[in-house]
Amino acid sequence: MKNQRLAAELEQEIFAFLEAKKSLMLAVVDLQGLPIASYAPFVAHQGALYILVSSLANHTAALENANNASVLIIDDEADCDTVYARRRLQYDLVVEPVIRDSEHWQTIGDALLQRHGDIVAQLLQLGDFQMFKLSPRSGRFVKGFGRAYELAPNTLVSDQLDHIRG
Repeated sequence: MKNQRLAAELEQEIFAFLEAKKSLMLAVVDLQGLPIASYAPFVAHQGALYILVSSLANHTAALENANNASVLIIDDEADCDTVYARRRLQYDLVVEPVIRDSEHWQTIGDALLQRHGDIVAQLLQLGDFQMFKLSPRSGRFVKGFGRAYELAPNTLVSDQLDHIRG
């Protein structure tokens, strides 16, 4: 019973954390196998993360050719007691393009607009902006020293968390 309550509390904390953060740090590998780190504003929708990025950015070409990416969503340094134990979510993801002008493009575009404001309406009209769906394979929520939890597979937020022990 206590473990179920803790899992439910962690699930709510993860959901609130995702809602509070507006951007994610993105890691992908280009065609030559070189790593690229970047960031992008995001929206969580029906168990996946979505980003809208310019094809002029190096990470976009890598996303087009990648099946995998990793993202990190993390507390600001100014909001934590120690830089070594920042609260964070990390996901390993499957990357899929969202077809421009599809119903799904419109739905996610509206969600991005609501979350990030009027700039999104302009970006959606630019031909060089592409949308990607990032579906989780695995994830980890770290609250601090000795408080790291593996998420259930294929979920952004899960009430089935396993405490990681060293």
